[in-house]
Amino acid sequence: MNKENKVKVADRREGIAKTVNERGYASIDFLADHYSVSTQTIRRDILILSESNLVTRHHGGAGSVSSLVNLSYDIRRISMLDTKRSLARKAAGMIRPSQSLFISGGSTMEIVSKELSRLSTLCVITNSIHVALHLHNQKEIELMMPCGRVRHQNGGLVGQAAIDFVSRFQPDFLLMGIGAISLDGLLLEYDYEEAMLMNQMMKNARDVILVTDNSKFEKRAIAQVGHLGDISCLITDREPPAKIQELMQQYNVKLTMPE
Repeated sequence: MNKENKVKVADRREGIAKTVNERGYASIDFLADHYSVSTQTIRRDILILSESNLVTRHHGGAGSVSSLVNLSYDIRRISMLDTKRSLARKAAGMIRPSQSLFISGGSTMEIVSKELSRLSTLCVITNSIHVALHLHNQKEIELMMPCGRVRHQNGGLVGQAAIDFVSRFQPDFLLMGIGAISLDGLLLEYDYEEAMLMNQMMKNARDVILVTDNSKFEKRAIAQVGHLGDISCLITDREPPAKIQELMQQYNVKLTMPE
C-alpha cells in the first residue's frame, strides 16, 4: 500500500470512529455507503478500530465505547435477534407453571417475555413496560408493576418507589439481562437508578438467571448491579472468556447454552 492510500485508510478509519461514537451506533451498510467502499472493507476497519478500543464491534455494525451510553433500544431490539430468540427459549424452558419471577428490563427480556406468554399461572413482577405489553393480555398470568419514573431509553420504571415495591416480594426467580460484564465478574448497567432496582431484585429472588449474548463481555458500563457470584445460572450463546469461566467455577454458577 502506497503512502497516499495509507493516508486515505487512516482518514477513513478516523472518520468511522468519530461517526460511531457520536451516533452511538452505525451499521456496516451505512458506513460502506457513506465512504463508498465495500462492506468487507468496513468490516476490516471495524475490526482494527475495535482492537484499538476505539469502537465496539456489534452484529451488523459498530457501537460507541462509552461506558455512559448504551445503544438505542430500537437498535438493540433488532441486534442479534436470532441469538436472543434462542436464549429466550432456553430461559423460558427453565420456568414452570405456578412459579413467580421478577423480570428486568432490556431487549433480551422483552423476547423472553414473549416466550413466557405461552405459560400459565405465572406471577410476574416487572419494571419493564415492554415486558408488560407482551404479558398483560394473558389472563392466567398475574402481572404486577411498580410505580416510578419511566426511562425513555428503554421503557423501564425506576426510582425509590419502584425499589420499595420490588423489595416486598421474594419470587422463585429473577430473569435478567445486563449491559456489560467485566472480566473480574462485575455485572454493570448504564443507568444508576436501573442498576439499584436490579440489585434489589437480585437480593430478593431465590434464584437469579442471567440471560445475555456474548457481546456483553466486550462492553463497559458505569453502574454496578452485582457480581457473577450473585447469580445461579448464566445463559449465553458462546463460552465466556476464560477468566469469567474461572469465576463461574469458583462461585458454582451454572453455564447453559442453546444447542
